[in-house]
This record gives sequence, structure tokens and C-alpha cells, in this order.
Amino acid sequence: MNGGGEFYFEIPVRMPLDKTATTKVSIGDIGYWPPGSALAIFFGPTPMSRGPEPVPASEVNIVGRITGDATLLRRAKGSGAMRLERS
Repeated sequence: MNGGGEFYFEIPVRMPLDKTATTKVSIGDIGYWPPGSALAIFFGPTPMSRGPEPVPASEVNIVGRITGDATLLRRAKGSGAMRLERS
């Protein structure tokens, strides 16, 4: 799903909030959102934002970060598929 400056999608993981849990994320952060068992990739302002930084709907566990220019993900909006790889 697309929520503005983020992609989020359900993943087969169930875990609670951990020590990385926060609502303060940056462009390029990747977070796990426990209420939806979802991964969120932040690349710009989200519906909760009041400025240029993304804001998740509630706390996320920070699980990764995009290397390179995460704002390029705007071009992927509306794409049918996305592939994530560990570097």
C-alpha cells in the first residue's frame, strides 16, 4: 500500500515494540509497525507529517535504512512489485 511518502505492506512477522521503537523517523528509514504486522519504508512526508519529514501512524521498530537516495522511491509509486535485498 502507499501512504504518501511511504510504502507499507504486511509481512509474516509478529513482534512487539522494542528498544528502537519511535515515531521520529527519517527519509530512508525502514520500520516494522506491530499493529499491522507491516514493514514501512519512508521516503517523504506521510499523511501524519506536518513538514518534510515522514511521521508513522504510531511507533515503529527501526529495522533498516535505505542506502542511497530514498526519495527516488517516489518513482516506484503505483508499481506492482517491489524487491528488498540485504546489502
